[in-house]
Amino acid sequence: MSTWTSKTRAAVALAAGLGLAACAASGFGGASRAIIVAGGEVTVTGPSGYCIDRSVSRDGAEGAFVLLGSCAAISGSRTAAQPVRPAVLTASVLPGAPLSAPMAESFEGLAAFFRSAPGRAALSRSGKAETVTVEEVAAAGDVLYLRLSDASASDGRAVEPEYWRAILALKGRIVTLSALGLQDRPLTAAEKRRALEGFVAQMKAVNPVPAATATEPAS
Repeated sequence: MSTWTSKTRAAVALAAGLGLAACAASGFGGASRAIIVAGGEVTVTGPSGYCIDRSVSRDGAEGAFVLLGSCAAISGSRTAAQPVRPAVLTASVLPGAPLSAPMAESFEGLAAFFRSAPGRAALSRSGKAETVTVEEVAAAGDVLYLRLSDASASDGRAVEPEYWRAILALKGRIVTLSALGLQDRPLTAAEKRRALEGFVAQMKAVNPVPAATATEPAS
């Protein structure tokens, strides 16, 4: 196994530990469409109708966690924008993605890791591998998608066991994005996948690859 794959695996495992720990938190702070994390390097923003819940989002030297919900719910205003079928979105941003190799080169190793007991434990809200089932793994270009089910209890607002997660690299960071449904407003797997794909597209749009790394160096 290459050093690049080993480092990526460790980084994504750590990101998974950050991921769902706060995703069901119920506190709502001021609503804003975007937040800048990772020392000013990465902008986190969701699709139209989603806003940042700053009351539970955090950013530090070891990484960032950001929670997004409908702007109407977070602002407390019925006139604010909101998706027709809102999901709960989360983003974890950690250092550790090298700029010299495509993220897709690590997908096979990452898929195997997340199917293993240590990988499922990293994904679990309770830290217990037996609570997590990896339902589906699919690569789409430079993004790895996982459909997961976590039987662990959630803190705060109850979320559905099944959810979608995406893993990608942005600006030298490992980024994991998730789309979940609330138990009192359930979503189909397809709806969560569409919400996540919209989240991925928005994150790529606001965090473009620098020109120096967008193409291979001339030989």
